This record gives sequence, structure tokens and C-alpha cells, in this order.
Amino acid sequence: MFRFNLQALLILLIAMPSIASAQEDKLCVHLTAFASKSKVDKPLKVKLINYWAKFSQNCEHNETQEGKEFCNYLIKNTSSEFMNINLSRILTCSANDFNFASIHLKKISGEFSIFETPSLNQDITLNLNFSIGDDVIKDFIEITAKNESVD
Repeated sequence: MFRFNLQALLILLIAMPSIASAQEDKLCVHLTAFASKSKVDKPLKVKLINYWAKFSQNCEHNETQEGKEFCNYLIKNTSSEFMNINLSRILTCSANDFNFASIHLKKISGEFSIFETPSLNQDITLNLNFSIGDDVIKDFIEITAKNESVD
């Protein structure tokens, strides 16, 4: 089911091109490596959670080796304060021009799927679920890599 916040859609449509291209960002390499390991009927999932008030992060990986490795990278190489920058970097990996770094987001949440990511098998879909700026829910980005091979 596709559900998307209108505010998020408008921001995505008017977002400025990213300063660092997807080819230059090592996050894309690690995201692709993680997603590439998903198998048919065995999706992989990680959830990066920011505790911006304490400038700290947590990453859930469903006890998979692939998830642990990607979480280790995310914790060391993403912002613990600005989840909007993390979201921009992940979205840029899809080769679309997204950049929330210069936009102040008070609150945004949504979920969507990316069907074509460079350097990634086209049978693999990246599903993103995220919330930034909610007073009740901690900021998070959840990434699920799902291999839906068509025979």
C-alpha cells in the first residue's frame, strides 16, 4: 500500500540537487551491498534511530549479519543530530536529486518504495519508512530491501 505525506511530496519535488553526488557518497556503496544480499522471500531490514537530544544513535538489524554490518556503517557515518541529512543521502542513492540539508524540516513522515537504484539488481526494491521531527516518536529511517524476482 502506498502512503505518502503531501508535505513530504512537495518537499521532494522542490528539493535542491545534492551537493555530493550519489557516486561520491560511500553510503550508496554500503546501501547497495546491504540490499544486494536480500533473497527472495527473505527481505533485509535496518532501522536507524536518532536521539538528537543526546547526539546519539541506535540501529536495529533484526539479528542478521548483513544488517549488523550495515548498521555499523550507519552509526559511524551518519548524523546523530540531523536525520534529514541522512534521509537526503539515502534518497540520493536512487540517482534522483534530493537534498533536505538546506531545508529546515519541522516534521515529516512517510513511506515509499524505490524501484530502480543504480548498481542494484532491478528485482530488489528499497522500501523506506521514516519520521523526522515528531514530538512523540524518535526520528528514524527504516530501510527494507526486498528481492521480488520475476520468473
